[in-house]
Amino acid sequence: MPGPDPYAVDAAWYDAIHGEGGDDLTFWLPFAAEHGGPVLEVGAGTGRIALPIARAGHAVTALDPSPAMLAIARERAAAEGLSLAFLNGRLPGAPLPPTAFAALILPNDVFLACPTADEQAEALRDAAAALAPGGRLALDVAGPGHWLDPGSNGEPILAFSGEVGGESLNVWHIRQDDLAAQTRRLQIRYELATEDGRVRRSESEHALRYVTRTELLSMLEAAGLRVLDVWGDYTLGALTNASERLIVTAELKERSSRLGRS
Repeated sequence: MPGPDPYAVDAAWYDAIHGEGGDDLTFWLPFAAEHGGPVLEVGAGTGRIALPIARAGHAVTALDPSPAMLAIARERAAAEGLSLAFLNGRLPGAPLPPTAFAALILPNDVFLACPTADEQAEALRDAAAALAPGGRLALDVAGPGHWLDPGSNGEPILAFSGEVGGESLNVWHIRQDDLAAQTRRLQIRYELATEDGRVRRSESEHALRYVTRTELLSMLEAAGLRVLDVWGDYTLGALTNASERLIVTAELKERSSRLGRS
């Protein structure tokens, strides 16, 4: 039996906060165009990336652990007449279809939602197994300039403030970062000020495990994926100490190479 929806609270506000665009689309759309479909998006949420890729004419499978998120994505796809496959689940462990994917993407810190190094390694092995020969994987996680910061532990940080349906929404992040374990416990607090002056509050909590460049590249190689490129932003800039993103692309190795045969 599946457990409780980990993003049921977040789903209600996700589109209002993130909108339909995003700087990362300037990376994901060309990536899909270059490698074609079918495309598997891991952690597709409400379809912010999956739908534009489908609009571009690619076959897309959207995987997400949140039924609430997927319900919104399905509704948006139906309203546009887009045909996508939706799967409720997460890597590692999701029962993926037998489709061999030409491209597989893990955007916007989705990979960090695997809370241990073992789960992250297993997720990459599952991803490699889902790729067609020569298939490409791309993932996007926090870079050196946007890493863990124990100095702000417990401090409410205003992550979003704006109008939603004529009402005022403030979103606060309260973090508990552990550098030794490379983990973050993230509490998200939503405060909606209604027209009658009341404040409605709701909260979600998520466990994340951060990775370094060296560790991530080692995991990819161990999973049978050959690292191709490493970037520090969505415009393919170099990775530096100040880079807020760490973006890596990799290619599925040939089976003989993965087995260590010459």
